[in-house]
Amino acid sequence: MIENIFSGKNILIVEDNAINQMLVKYAFANTGVNTAIADNGIKALELMKSNTYDVILMDIYMPELDGYQTTEIIRNELHSTIPIIAMTALSMKSEEEKCIAIGMNGYIPKPFTTDILFNELKRVLDFSESLV
Repeated sequence: MIENIFSGKNILIVEDNAINQMLVKYAFANTGVNTAIADNGIKALELMKSNTYDVILMDIYMPELDGYQTTEIIRNELHSTIPIIAMTALSMKSEEEKCIAIGMNGYIPKPFTTDILFNELKRVLDFSESLV
C-alpha cells in the first residue's frame, strides 16, 4: 500500500508555481509523507541547512536559482547525495538526459499522474515493496 511505503518520508518540493505546489502536496495527502515547499532554489538550500529530507522534487525553471543551478550546488558544494527528481513541463529526451547528467536521479514530466510520481519515487528511493 502506498501509504505504508512513503509514510514518514520527508520530501522537499522545490516549485515556483503555486498551483503545481498544491497539486504535488495533494498527491501526498493521506500518505503519511511530510512535505516542505520552497519556491526557488535559494529557499531550498536554506531549508536544507536546518532540515533533513529523503528526496527532493525539483522544478527546473524557476526564478533566482533554477533547478539546474540548485542541483549543482547540492552536489558540488554541499556534497549531498540526496535523491533529486526533476519535474518539468519541458518533456524531451534531451532535457531528461541533461537532468541526469547534472546529477539528478530521476525525471517526471509535467503534467504528471500520481502513478508516475509514486513509481519514480519508488524507483529512486529503491523500495523493495510493491505499489500494488
